[in-house]
Amino acid sequence: MTATSKTYTASKGLPKKTRSLCPECGKIIDADVVARDGKVYMDKECPEHGKFSDVYWSDVDLYLKAERFAYDGVGLHNPMDRTIEGNDDSVHIIIDGERIDMLSCTGLANIDLTNRCNMNCPICFANANDQGYVLEPTFEEVHEMLLVLRNEKPIKCTAVQFAGGEPTVHPRFVDIVRDVKELGFAQVQVATNGLEFRDYEFLKASREAGLNTIYLSFDGMTDDIYVRARNRKMFNVKLKVIENCRRLVEDGLKSPSIVLVPTVVMGLNNHQIGDMIKFAFDNSDIIRGVNFQPVAFTGRMTHEELTEGRFTLPDLVRSVEEQTGYTTKDDWYPVPVVAPISKFASVLLGQNKVTFTTHPHCGIATYLFQDDKGNVVPFPRFVDVERFSAGLNEMADKADKAMFKKLYAAKLVKLLNSCVDESRMPEGLTKKTFVDMISGVMSTKSKDKLAAFSWKMMLVAGMHFQDSYNYDIERVRRCGVHYVTPDLRVIPFCAYNSGPEFRNEVERKFAVPLAEWREKNKEEAKKLAAALIVPEDQKPDEE
Repeated sequence: MTATSKTYTASKGLPKKTRSLCPECGKIIDADVVARDGKVYMDKECPEHGKFSDVYWSDVDLYLKAERFAYDGVGLHNPMDRTIEGNDDSVHIIIDGERIDMLSCTGLANIDLTNRCNMNCPICFANANDQGYVLEPTFEEVHEMLLVLRNEKPIKCTAVQFAGGEPTVHPRFVDIVRDVKELGFAQVQVATNGLEFRDYEFLKASREAGLNTIYLSFDGMTDDIYVRARNRKMFNVKLKVIENCRRLVEDGLKSPSIVLVPTVVMGLNNHQIGDMIKFAFDNSDIIRGVNFQPVAFTGRMTHEELTEGRFTLPDLVRSVEEQTGYTTKDDWYPVPVVAPISKFASVLLGQNKVTFTTHPHCGIATYLFQDDKGNVVPFPRFVDVERFSAGLNEMADKADKAMFKKLYAAKLVKLLNSCVDESRMPEGLTKKTFVDMISGVMSTKSKDKLAAFSWKMMLVAGMHFQDSYNYDIERVRRCGVHYVTPDLRVIPFCAYNSGPEFRNEVERKFAVPLAEWREKNKEEAKKLAAALIVPEDQKPDEE
């Protein structure tokens, strides 16, 4: 039997009840998720601090569509957790005295290599330069954190992303990347502002060590946006990173893929969403996707500030349609729509594979195909996604109980053929080629087929991380992006960075005072101080 997904246990439809947090005191309180004026709101009331209301999703239809693809995972166990008492190693967190058990496996792990940074961005939730302490695990400590992921049960993690702070300023960054690959991870990524990758030799060393993907902070196409969000001009820095990746290819090496990661702030850069997608297509030899992240609000906010600043996933969908004409809201699907694919692969291969049973309201995405003439066709225009997803899930259940599981590979091809409309495919792509690629990816370990499949596509996605105003405990339980901490705990992303903020607890526990760190690491301190001096060509223009 595979251990990949099970029936979704949270309530569906609107209105419905859930549990949230009071933005003032952090206590768990009941919340109502309701439809109002075509939008979905979260309404809640704290006995001490009163009523709160915030837009959860700005489109009721998209919200309800996303729920149709919900699955639960089978839980997660971490036998290396140093904080557990007794034999209970199931991954969970405690919020307001209540135990919250995790239902999804670690689809992507985050490890903060440092809280130091070579920038000082006002919109960053991990702004470390003014905190007065340094948290920077050693190579040996990071190695142990990686072992946690490889020892998770029932599904070991296969993808890790280094974050911070700015992870590339860690003095052993390249060694750590090499260690990840030696431990058998399929994907090693870094979330970065790109400053260090202007150094071609550093980028080359990182790639040769095994770096697969650069999650490049990318907030817009003009420097006025970077000045407001990052306190310095940065667009040319992004261009330099892309140029250096291209240079790797010219030198006969394989380049890391780049995923652009814009933090979207209403009124700051939401008007350039379309331009960023077009930029990605113009550089599709290096850039493989754009992952938009609407800003999460921390601290106390007025209702007016929330209303003016909130940018939800349906707002992203609407902006892409209005600014590019590439998609409509029918072309977008939540993350767990792909859960049956890995479920089927797990059955066929006889191995538990990472299955994305993320909460349906955590993220939304579409794939765009572009032909040689520049025409863009969304994946769902020529594939009946809903029929394929439902059919594959049913097929996986039947195959799991069958004696001869490999017979279902032929049934997969038949299902896929019935769900593909060749007349609506982008020019240059045939039904046979497409079906061969998809069935190959799901029934074998062929990386070549996966690469061929991805080469003509651009992933456009949105991941909306929670804050205290729209916090949903059900989302936390089904989180698929987890942090690993120095005491070898596994903590969901949104719990780590918002709401109860486990980040603060971890940093207080393991950090050292800034003055003490500077005394012990004089050369690194000098390098960081120098990096924080903004070069003339990146300084804001004088008004």
